[in-house]
Amino acid sequence: MSVLRQYERLNAIRDVLQGKLELYEARDCFGIDDFEDGTTNELRDRIAELSDEISNLKCQPERFKGW
Repeated sequence: MSVLRQYERLNAIRDVLQGKLELYEARDCFGIDDFEDGTTNELRDRIAELSDEISNLKCQPERFKGW
């Protein structure tokens, strides 16, 4: 898989997860905060992992010469 394609894939996954995280956080606005099932923390952790992977891709300038 090309670096650009991998970068785009990781960004897309991260965007979806950030949307889900926003929905979970919005539950508080509707009073649906009676339980915490760990989903919020799992989403935050996965988003952080994806961000690290994206940063690692960007830190390899020789791989991005084709952009």
